[in-house]
Amino acid sequence: MEDKILEMKKLLRGSLMEERARIPAAEARAADSRIALNVFGTDHYKDSESVFVFINAEGEVDTMSVIHRAFSDGKTVMVPRTKKDRVMEPVPVGEEEFFQRARSEWPRSFNIPEPPDRFPAADASGIDLVIVPSLALDSLGYRLGYGGGYYDHFIAAARKQKKCPVFMAIQRAVFVRDETLPREPYDMAIDVIVTENGILIPSSGV
Repeated sequence: MEDKILEMKKLLRGSLMEERARIPAAEARAADSRIALNVFGTDHYKDSESVFVFINAEGEVDTMSVIHRAFSDGKTVMVPRTKKDRVMEPVPVGEEEFFQRARSEWPRSFNIPEPPDRFPAADASGIDLVIVPSLALDSLGYRLGYGGGYYDHFIAAARKQKKCPVFMAIQRAVFVRDETLPREPYDMAIDVIVTENGILIPSSGV
């Protein structure tokens, strides 16, 4: 059964990435701008002092405007650094360092810039809001990622702590599906989904 689910996920990832690649660039940019505005309108963002946000890969929802705004709003901004055994670290970064060096000088993992090891990682208990990537989500809040397991591992560990962040997925509405996505026992649901059309609270959300 587990092998069947893994195969279903693999096939679905391929079809979703093909579907995503067919979206016209102008349409994607317009959706991403509205998604960012909807993020800024949530109490989760407004009330946060620290935001852990992914650096988008090509084709993903653009997070640069979210990062810009978080710096402008005086929030502590953290971005991911991956390690072995599916470990992902939240690393606080400065505005100048990020915008001047991240794309050109930082090392890359999965072709995404990551903070060098000289920057110390933070503890999940010090994070208010985590903005999570996905290929697709379902109405229960389960996400299909890229198969690395980093976010599921991170979410599971964070939810064992006394103070747990809010996990917010940002995604274009076409990739939020009514049908339940294939999932395994270790897959973790997120709390809030933000699309260009508004805010969705999954049945397990906050």
